[in-house]
Amino acid sequence: MVSPDSYHLTKGGCMVKKLLLVLCIVFTVSSLFAVDLKGIVRDGKTQEALSGVNIYIAATGIGTTSDEDGYFHLTFDADKDFEITFEYVGYKTLRKTFSPTEDLSKLVIDLEEDIFQTDAIVATGLASRTSKSVAEVAVARVQASELTQMNTYQSVNQLVTGKIAGVQMKPSSGNVGSGFRFYMRSGGGLNGDEQPVIYVDGIRVDNAQLGGDYVGGQGVSALADLNPEDIEDIQVLKGSAGAATYGTNGSNGVVLITTKKGKITPGMGSSMAINYKMNLGYNEQWYKYSKDKFVSADDANANFKTGPIAKHSLSISGGNQSIKYFTSFDSHNEEGILPNNYMDRKSFRGNVEVYPHEQVTLRFGGNYVLNEITRPQNDNNIFGFLGNTLLFPQSYRFTDSLAIRRIENVLVSNRFIGYAELVYSPLKNLEALVRVGMDQSDLREDTTFPPGLGYALWPDGQRFIYNRNNKQFTLTGSLRYETDITDGLHSKSLLGTQIFDRKARTSTLQGQDFSTELISDIGAAEDVTAYGEGKIHQKDAGIFFEQTFAWQNQYYLIFGVRRDYASTVGTQAASIWYPKASLVVRMDKYDWFPRTLNLFKLRAAYGESGQLPGLTDGIPLLWTAATGGYGAGAVLSSIGNAKLEPERVKELEFGFDAEFLNRYAFEFTYYRQSASNSIIGLEEPPSTGLTASNRPFNIGAIEGWGIETMLQATPVKSQDFQLDLSLIYNYQTNEVTDLGGAQPIFDGFDVNVIKEGLPKHEFYTYAVLGATFDDSGVYTGPDVATERSSFGNPIPTNTGSFSTNFRFLKNFNFYFMVDWASNLKVFDNTGVFATRFGNNPEFNRLATQLGIAGGGPGYVAYFVEPVEGVEELTPGTPEYKAAAEKFATLDWRYDANYIYDADYLKIREISLSYTFNDLLKNVSAFRYIRNLTIGFSARNVFTFTDYPGADPEVNFAGSRSLIRGQDFLTLQNPRTYNFFVQLGL
Repeated sequence: MVSPDSYHLTKGGCMVKKLLLVLCIVFTVSSLFAVDLKGIVRDGKTQEALSGVNIYIAATGIGTTSDEDGYFHLTFDADKDFEITFEYVGYKTLRKTFSPTEDLSKLVIDLEEDIFQTDAIVATGLASRTSKSVAEVAVARVQASELTQMNTYQSVNQLVTGKIAGVQMKPSSGNVGSGFRFYMRSGGGLNGDEQPVIYVDGIRVDNAQLGGDYVGGQGVSALADLNPEDIEDIQVLKGSAGAATYGTNGSNGVVLITTKKGKITPGMGSSMAINYKMNLGYNEQWYKYSKDKFVSADDANANFKTGPIAKHSLSISGGNQSIKYFTSFDSHNEEGILPNNYMDRKSFRGNVEVYPHEQVTLRFGGNYVLNEITRPQNDNNIFGFLGNTLLFPQSYRFTDSLAIRRIENVLVSNRFIGYAELVYSPLKNLEALVRVGMDQSDLREDTTFPPGLGYALWPDGQRFIYNRNNKQFTLTGSLRYETDITDGLHSKSLLGTQIFDRKARTSTLQGQDFSTELISDIGAAEDVTAYGEGKIHQKDAGIFFEQTFAWQNQYYLIFGVRRDYASTVGTQAASIWYPKASLVVRMDKYDWFPRTLNLFKLRAAYGESGQLPGLTDGIPLLWTAATGGYGAGAVLSSIGNAKLEPERVKELEFGFDAEFLNRYAFEFTYYRQSASNSIIGLEEPPSTGLTASNRPFNIGAIEGWGIETMLQATPVKSQDFQLDLSLIYNYQTNEVTDLGGAQPIFDGFDVNVIKEGLPKHEFYTYAVLGATFDDSGVYTGPDVATERSSFGNPIPTNTGSFSTNFRFLKNFNFYFMVDWASNLKVFDNTGVFATRFGNNPEFNRLATQLGIAGGGPGYVAYFVEPVEGVEELTPGTPEYKAAAEKFATLDWRYDANYIYDADYLKIREISLSYTFNDLLKNVSAFRYIRNLTIGFSARNVFTFTDYPGADPEVNFAGSRSLIRGQDFLTLQNPRTYNFFVQLGL
């Protein structure tokens, strides 16, 4: 029985418990402090306010950015000390720890300038990121978002040209949307197209040269779909030392393009930033054909026109502590400098970052592009303007000018690039990442030769239709774990995988002979002359591991390995492993090291990667259907090798990065590349009973080496003035060391060669030694060497650039860049054929003086008409001999006569802009305008070169063939002018 006292005690005890519970809840809640963070961010030296500084707590959605006056305001709850990161492009990242009980309402944050961007996070491998100050390889980075603020760019290659040490990018022609080629270091191995693999936001994208119909040699770049205004930065891993974890995809380097992401809008009370950029400009011919070189120069020049450019870009960016977003729309209309060449591109992009939980980050992105490009008929082609006005002294011998204008070649691309990414941190130092993405495109090409215009091959018209559907998927997964093993010893482990799957399907249909141009449907063709389809399915995957040890933030040891799998490797091939190892030492951390050097990093790295065989090279026997007089059957389509392995490319690089006096930075890199197991075809002997074709074997080898240097300086910096300078110099060379007994490999024009003892693509032909005469002193033809010899290379050994960015009177900005190349050769095939057909005035004059116009040895001057007013010279006289010697050097039958020095220096980019921000913020009517900038820019302003042709950078066969450095009726790159206005709300 419970006594009343015990009852009251029990009841009182319950009440006490309840009271204690309430107090615990109250104290628990009250332990979360409301943090109100206010302050200003300034340049540590000039005390100038910095606008747009990212201010955030890492691994959370908590953050903001400073406004146009440098002020920031951030509110959140905290129960313990927290670390705030202050991050701004061009300045060193600052991390400061605060207590929630401090007075944080009047903070003054000074940032230290970072000329060399040593704190910038760069990629050093697949899923591997680190700051540039401790990166073990030479990583190049282009801050595209800064460049587009002070200039206007029409394509990705324009963003990169001249701005990265060790990398060249050359457009193959002046066509709008034309293909372009990367030249990475000394060129890697012998196989593949020597192009890097391209990633956009971690997704591998199509980098092909597109075009099913032949228009003379040029194609369209798949990267023409990318909008430069959407790009935040571009990073380049230039060789196997940095790209080993990419395996068989990385032997020619890796290009990592990151697009713009959402940012919290500066200031309070605004949820988004709206930016609009308008660009109006035009392309124009800069090189005028001369009557001293072409009889018909005036006709050629008459076809060039001014190509207008109209570009409008609108973007919206914003967010809060839970979500950030960026979306953009871009309309780009551009015409070339010849008729029948334009691009009409519409691009929409959306990127979203979501923070549903402090341990989870979700990212989604997508880019849809509708792009229409037309290609003119040029290069090795009888239907183009250049071919009809530069070859014969009488223009339009092949095709009438009206008929040329009526030809249509239209490519329409629908493309979507998208990705989804999950980052999950279940433990403090453990991070898991999964990213899946796709690049899908549908391309349709239509070529039309209307009937009734007298085309040489299709007088009654012709239609060609080409369809290409390309789907490629990329899946990347990784686990990253970091921990401090002991005091001063930090470990970072990375384990991951990447899977790539590509399917492509093409179809073609060609018909000719149309009764009327009113009905252009290909079904109205009287004769279907060609049809077919093709299918490709390619898969490769890899598993990679990377381990980093850091001691006292001064010594870094990194090693890793990748195991590759691929569908194109022979079924009997050995396992494919690619190792890597590197070492970094921060010398500036030593107490005895000079304090004037605020950074001095020594680095060395070794890595291996590969180049996959062709799609069918690993299949021993591939059959295809065929019909004949005895019925249908099968014939060999190709002969492969079941033991075929990827080409293996090894690279060793070492160098140093230095920054001194907080104003100057210097980077030096030396590298050596060697490729083995290069795939070379050997002709099958008759005893095999197979067709007389080549079977691929791993028997080739090549070596290359070079240096890369970059000097950056900011000798002047104040609140109103800043001068930034950059100087790049590169040297590269290579030598083919082994073809396994195979004969030299020539291009289709028998000029470029891959041969033991020579660099790749060397010009290799017969030299003209002089003139020969008979006993009477009459010219009998050139004296020609009996063996081929080297005439230089279409890839320059020495390249470089110099750029200046000068901000003056606070709001004016002047930018200037020149780039150059030396030890460069170009084959002027235009000159060869113009001379052959009598359109070279000097050749015609000499032929007349020698009395051989209309004939001559080997009918060398068959098309030449005697030049009026020029007298024949007497054989045997000094004047006659001199004319004969000169004539021999112009003999069009020998290519060596038309291989020229083509060193050049180009004034590549100039821009001048003015920002009205200081004026606007003092006028209340414009308080909602965050930014207003107007500017003018020009590209390809002037070229100084020894090359007598139109442009030393073009290549008539496009950007993916074995043919290099050959100018054959190829359209020059235009000079471009732009006027732009940028408005930010």
